[in-house]
Amino acid sequence: MTLSNFRSSEPMYIVMVRQPDAENLLRSWARANQAQVTVEGNRMKIFDQRSLSVFQMVWAHDWDLVTIWDCWNKRHIYHD
Repeated sequence: MTLSNFRSSEPMYIVMVRQPDAENLLRSWARANQAQVTVEGNRMKIFDQRSLSVFQMVWAHDWDLVTIWDCWNKRHIYHD
């Protein structure tokens, strides 16, 4: 499945970052980690479980400013 196929489907997760440079941070993270995502402003749509797992392991910025929404289960995912 190509990246374009992922982008045309519904995301599994949506990550929202509430800080002024959120879009640049998310785009940089996506490039560095070769993630199956799209970034629109302060939101990143994630299309696979691997990308979410990598995000949770390597995100180096303030977790208090991050919200993760599980689109399929319709609930927030909390990071401890």
